[in-house]
Amino acid sequence: MGQFQLNVPQPYSSGSDPAGTSVEKVFWQSENEAEYTIGWVRITVGLALFVGGFLISSDTAALARGYGISQLRVTALMTVAAFLFLGITSFLLVITRRFRPWMAFALVTGDAAIVGASLYYSLDAISLAGNWVVAIPTIWAVPLLLAVGALRYRPLVQIWATLATMIGVVGVAAALGFRLTGATSLATFGDWGEHVDSLLSLPPYIMRAAMLMLMGLITALAMLRARRLLIRVAHETAKLANFARFLPAELAPLVGEDDVETWRQGRRQQGTILFVDIRGFTAYAEKLDPARLSVFISSFRRRIMRASEASGGVIDKFIGDGALIVFGIPEPQHDDCARAIACAHHILALLDQWNDKRGFHPPIRVGIGIHSGEMYYGLVGDAQRLEFTVLGDTVNVAAKIEQATKRFNIALLASETVVMQAGQQNAWGTVGREPLGGRGEDVALFAYKGTEPYERQATTLVV
Repeated sequence: MGQFQLNVPQPYSSGSDPAGTSVEKVFWQSENEAEYTIGWVRITVGLALFVGGFLISSDTAALARGYGISQLRVTALMTVAAFLFLGITSFLLVITRRFRPWMAFALVTGDAAIVGASLYYSLDAISLAGNWVVAIPTIWAVPLLLAVGALRYRPLVQIWATLATMIGVVGVAAALGFRLTGATSLATFGDWGEHVDSLLSLPPYIMRAAMLMLMGLITALAMLRARRLLIRVAHETAKLANFARFLPAELAPLVGEDDVETWRQGRRQQGTILFVDIRGFTAYAEKLDPARLSVFISSFRRRIMRASEASGGVIDKFIGDGALIVFGIPEPQHDDCARAIACAHHILALLDQWNDKRGFHPPIRVGIGIHSGEMYYGLVGDAQRLEFTVLGDTVNVAAKIEQATKRFNIALLASETVVMQAGQQNAWGTVGREPLGGRGEDVALFAYKGTEPYERQATTLVV
């Protein structure tokens, strides 16, 4: 049998719970695939019983003295035809998307009816009583059908299948009578007949029936546990996914649901902040229709994400045509400042390539400001609206440095702290000192010597 894939048209209704909807979709698809697989099992069982019926009709000819052999073969043919019909029916229901949950009860009832009818007519063909059901191959289809029924993840269907099958088997025994003599009396076999008498008496049959019932109930219990586990995993996954929405993509895999309160408390530590913003974006956006503007912003953000990922930064948020990138979370690193500078250079290089590729006129320019110091990061807000954020004087200074790139007509500016910690004093030059901090302290601004100022200011977009 090949692997069957099915597009689920209409899952069970589960209200507005996204996790519940996802679980029910899985169950619905599993139900369809299970019926498809069980359809193949029905056909296989039917063919096996067909072969078994002919073998019995040949090997038991002497015992049955020639009576009922034709009826036994007809029973074998009818059994395989019934299982083929039921298997094809389940195929068509699944393939045509007409299968409904209640139909599983009807199908397992059909299985039980076929098994019972096959047992009855097979025994009747060779004039054996109901307690000879263990001698007919059809009886071994019962554990097979119960085992494959576990694919459904529906305990109630499995319990009903078990009950319906037992009703069918017990009904055969009751209809044909519970005796040991058939066409040939077992008494003629002496002691051997007495041993068979004990094996086919009522107590062993009670044990056999109990074993079959337990098999069905245990598989139903296994299905129930598997279903509950799947539901629990789906809900936990949904909760974690909902929580991850409040975190940058780089941090989501590191955080579990149990860490929510810890993240809401937040922490203070050293970190490096990089702000990047497109220059003159308002005027540029006015020339674009909404569709082209969306494509433009998406393309810009992809380049920011590429540079951030390459340098190990974490994008806290995109702000319109700008972005805030953090270095040093979840734990500060000794090279945070150096990686922030590398990220800035990468952004500028990607934008140069973008300008060359698209031929923007005027070219797309950005301002980048970098600062390092103590910051707070964590989740803020309530359960209805959580947001991951970084706060503090360091963030404010970095934002002001980015704004200062407009006055100095330089794409990239960094604070003295960043340059010193990165150990790149020789590659940077001082351009001024400004009172950017919240405490009124002057901050030395450095420009990278390899970064060209914006040329021909007349062609540069002005906010």
